[in-house]
Amino acid sequence: MQRQTPVFIVTSSRPRTGKTLIARALTEYFCALRRPVTAFDVNPDEFKLIDYLPAYTAAASLNDIRGEMALFDQLVLPDRTPKVIDLNHTLLEKFFTLYQKLDFAREAQRRGVAPMVLFVADPDDRARQGYKMLAGRFPDMALVALLNEAIGQIDRYAGNFPPTRRGGPAVAIPSLSPVLRSIIEKREFSFLDYAAKTMDGTTELYGWIRRTFVTFRELEVRLLLGELPRLPRAPTLPPITRGDSFGGFGPPERLGFLRARR
Repeated sequence: MQRQTPVFIVTSSRPRTGKTLIARALTEYFCALRRPVTAFDVNPDEFKLIDYLPAYTAAASLNDIRGEMALFDQLVLPDRTPKVIDLNHTLLEKFFTLYQKLDFAREAQRRGVAPMVLFVADPDDRARQGYKMLAGRFPDMALVALLNEAIGQIDRYAGNFPPTRRGGPAVAIPSLSPVLRSIIEKREFSFLDYAAKTMDGTTELYGWIRRTFVTFRELEVRLLLGELPRLPRAPTLPPITRGDSFGGFGPPERLGFLRARR
C-alpha cells in the first residue's frame, strides 16, 4: 500500500484569525516527530511564516503563472514529506480556482498525495460563506473547521461550520493568555525548543502545545483513514419493568457487582 504524502492547507476568509500561528505550530509538530516537513508562506507583501521558521519555509506566490506552477508542482510531489501551506485570506478564491482548474484532487489521488484544508473559523458571516463555498464546491475534499478559542463565542457560531464527509467535525484550538501570546509572537520563539527545555509540564504554554499537537495527530489520523465511517446506531435497550426479569439480568440484589464497580 502506497504511503500518503499529507498536504495541509491552512486558510481563512478573514484576517487575524490565528491562521499563521496554526501553520507554525503544525510545522513544528512534524519537527517534533523528527519528520521532514516543508512549509509554504502564501501571504503577498506580508510574509510571516517564513519569518518564524525560515529553515522550513519557502515564500510562494500566485502573482503569475510561473509562481502558480512552482507551488502546485511542489504540492503534488509524492515524496512523503508533509506540506503546510499558510494561505492568505485574500488568495482563498484564487487558490481554489487553480486547484479546480488544474484538477489537483485527481492528480493528488493518483500520486498518493492527501490534501486537507484547515479552515480557521470565526463569527463573521464571511467565514461561514467561505466554508460553505469550499464544502459545496469540493464535496470530496477533506475540509475541517478550526475553532480558535482565542476568538471566543465558539458556541454561538460553531453551528455555521458543520462536519464534512471526509474531514469530519470541527476541532478547537485552545487560547492563550495575553502575556503568553506576546511571548510566542516573538520571531525567535520556538514551540519545540520550549517543550524540550521546560522542566515543568504543568505550565499553561506546555499544556497548550500538548493539546494542540494531540489535535494535529487526530487530524492526521482522519486524513489517513479517508472517508470517515458511519457508525451504526446504538441499539435501544428495552425499559426495565417491574417483576423478576430486569431486562434479563435478574433482580436488583444480583446487580451488586455493577454498583461495586462504580
